[in-house]
Amino acid sequence: MTRQRSIMAPFIETHTPEIFKFTPPSLTLDLALGHKNGDWYLLFARPYPTADSREISRLNTRRGRAKCGLKLGNPHFLFDLGTASGWEKDGQTLLGFLLDMGPAHPAILRNWGASGNGQAMEVEVLIPEHRLLHWCSGCGSWEATTNSRRWIRVRKTRPPCYLCPSCYLVRPRRGCWSQEAPAEFEHTTVI
Repeated sequence: MTRQRSIMAPFIETHTPEIFKFTPPSLTLDLALGHKNGDWYLLFARPYPTADSREISRLNTRRGRAKCGLKLGNPHFLFDLGTASGWEKDGQTLLGFLLDMGPAHPAILRNWGASGNGQAMEVEVLIPEHRLLHWCSGCGSWEATTNSRRWIRVRKTRPPCYLCPSCYLVRPRRGCWSQEAPAEFEHTTVI
């Protein structure tokens, strides 16, 4: 009797609070996904001194306010097939680059098929919300893997809104902000 070896595909751990970063083959840069103001971005997971911006590319299409067919479950958006990072092989799209990172990398997106006239592809984000990079809606800065504290979710919209710890402490509490601060911020007094 021959013994069959089970090969499991790598997966994204959902029970850890750290930002999920990935390094595509042939690159030495840590990348991550994040969203701000309804747009999805491919980002540098931490600041790099030679990069002008943390945002590498906006991933979603803005053409005609097209909506995805998925309504429940993981976040989803229409991936703009015209967007690029500069790291793609000849004839490869950025979506193809992100989907084909090899067997050693967990899948970060799931392709649900072409939408509209073939200029966009409906995709599902497989990274849990709490492991994405978050954008502070107070000061406009992106979270980084080098931050000691994670940004604080202040609005339970879809997608949710976040504040960095500094903005959270000085931001006036309005009815739209929820009380989801970590224990270390619950009893902090701002002078």
